[in-house]
Amino acid sequence: MMKLLLDTADTDVWQRLAPQGVFVGITTNPLLMQRSSTICSIENYARLYEQAQALGYGEIHFQVFGDDWTACARDILSIGPGVFVKIPAVAAGLSVVNRIDCPNRVTLTAIYSSSQIMVAESLGVAYAAPYYARLHEASGDADPAFQTMRQIEQNTRVLVASLRSTEQIEHLAQMGFRTFAIPGQLALEWTENPLSLRAVSEFEDAAS
Repeated sequence: MMKLLLDTADTDVWQRLAPQGVFVGITTNPLLMQRSSTICSIENYARLYEQAQALGYGEIHFQVFGDDWTACARDILSIGPGVFVKIPAVAAGLSVVNRIDCPNRVTLTAIYSSSQIMVAESLGVAYAAPYYARLHEASGDADPAFQTMRQIEQNTRVLVASLRSTEQIEHLAQMGFRTFAIPGQLALEWTENPLSLRAVSEFEDAAS
């Protein structure tokens, strides 16, 4: 089953797309919070969670920040049952996953290698979020690593992030991926295909 999430902290985008029912949740991180002119804090996370819930989004992913990731992760999880905590897939982050002992509400993020997907599977976390465009731009070709990730994926759902275009998403879907974090602007463009809009205009002209 295809599962699409909005990769933005812009609540205007959330509101515009919520009525469609296409996107089941939200993913955020400190950079996305900054771009939406929102301070990264537990209080603001809680406020955003309430907004997401009111709009019908079933889940929202908030990333740890600050000097104590373990305490931050616990604070994030305490916001509500629809919250997942995003933890970078580095040594310090893996220790946090082990300490909080709540893998079914963890998203390992900042993933660039298939070995990190193996780690995610070993820890039994809910999601693992590899960065496609960033890896592609750094290595010249992200496809070999992502093909291996797809083969490794079993119980942890691979949530593909860092996407630049519809073509990239369609390409990854052809590779077998079924879960995507879609940037806000790209999500807005999805249901506004120019040819579809022209067809609708023609239908309405005929009806009148």
